[in-house]
Formats: sequence, structure tokens, C-alpha cells
Amino acid sequence: MAVKIYFASHKGGAGTTTCAVGVGLALAHSGERVLFVDGDLRYPAGLTISGCAGLQVYTIEEARRGACRVKQVIIEHPRSPNFFIMPCYGCADRKYISSAAGEVESQFDYVLCDRAARDKCDRAVAICEPYPTGIKGADICLNELTDCGFEGAGVIVNKVNGGLVYDGAIMPPADIAALLHAPLMGIIPEDLTIPLGGMRQDSVKAFKMTAARIASGAGKIYPAMRGYAGIGGYIKRKMRRKI
Repeated sequence: MAVKIYFASHKGGAGTTTCAVGVGLALAHSGERVLFVDGDLRYPAGLTISGCAGLQVYTIEEARRGACRVKQVIIEHPRSPNFFIMPCYGCADRKYISSAAGEVESQFDYVLCDRAARDKCDRAVAICEPYPTGIKGADICLNELTDCGFEGAGVIVNKVNGGLVYDGAIMPPADIAALLHAPLMGIIPEDLTIPLGGMRQDSVKAFKMTAARIASGAGKIYPAMRGYAGIGGYIKRKMRRKI
């Protein structure tokens, strides 16, 4: 039976889709069959972030109307054969989306649901930006997840700039997780190439470490502050403030 994980955030732009795709690709790279259910009903951002834009043939709405089968909606990633995407844009019937995810879950090891099919999931992760509004949003999100029956939901701190942590401008991710009373499942560094469909190698490494921790419940956390100490780190931090 697939492990079904619900990815959530209370604040727009926190990077829920990015984190779900990144973790999914990392799990797929380790040999797991992963289905990513993109719950954005207006735009299939997951296709763009994963590099699969333009590959969709059928929509989930067409499956709901009986024009195709649910498995025909699913897209296989061209460069990561264990990673599959079910975009849900254009379908306002969230009950049908949950039903569709449940129909195909037996074919996968992991089903990662991005704000979709919450009732089908047995675990949850909240995505948090390391800023006051992001932390408050994550706190609300975690409370909502608890109210929905998700006990011990974890948190991924996204868009972390190690220089800002080193300078004391933002809280260390471990302190954020402690403040939220949630286990820290991963740290993802700030990466401005992701909105363009790319991903730096340190981000790839961070997602692999996060995926391993989600899969096993233990493991290392990406060291976001590495490289920001010493004279080289000082120069890097100075340049970051001027850009």
C-alpha cells in the first residue's frame, strides 16, 4: 500500500508545490514509484517546476466526465521514470480528485498530495518560509492539520538563506520547528532558479536529504549555514545584501 503524504501551507507562495515535487523526484531517484497529485485547480505549476510542461494529453475533468480513464491523465516524467504527475487543474470537484487518487494509489509506493485528496492521506507536512508571516502561516496550518486528524505533522522550512541565518536576520530552521512544536523534516535553501524550471545542486541535495528523512523518520538535515562562515562567507553575505 502506498504511503500517502499531504503537503500543505496556509500562506500562498510558501513553496508547497516546489517541495512536493522536489521530495517526489528525490524519492523516485532512490527507486520508489511516486505519484504527485497537483491540487492547483487554476494552473498546473507542478508540470512547470518538474520540467513536464506541455506533456499533458488528458485532464482530470475529462476523466470525471468519462472521456478517458484516470490512468490516462497521469504523466510519466521523461527523465525520471519513477516519477508520475496527476494534474488536477480545471476540475472543481475535489471529491472526484480524492476518488481518482484512491483509484490508482495501489500502483505506487508514495502518493504526494499537494493540497488535494487530504482525506486519502495518512501523514502530513507543512511548508514554512523562515519569515514572520511564513512562521505564523505555518502555525495556523499545523493547527488545522491537527484538527483534521494528522498527529505529529512535520515541517519543511523552505527558501532558507544561510547568510541571513548567520547574520541573525532570520531564525535558524531548528528554532522555527521548535517554536512550532513540530518535527523538522527538512531545510530547503533559497534557489531563484526553481521558478525558471531549474534547480541548483545544493537544492537537489537538500531534497534528497529531506526525502530520506521523510521516508525513514531519521537522517541528516541540510546544513543551510555551511559556506557562510569565514572571510569567504563574509564576502558572500555582503554580496547577497547588495544584490
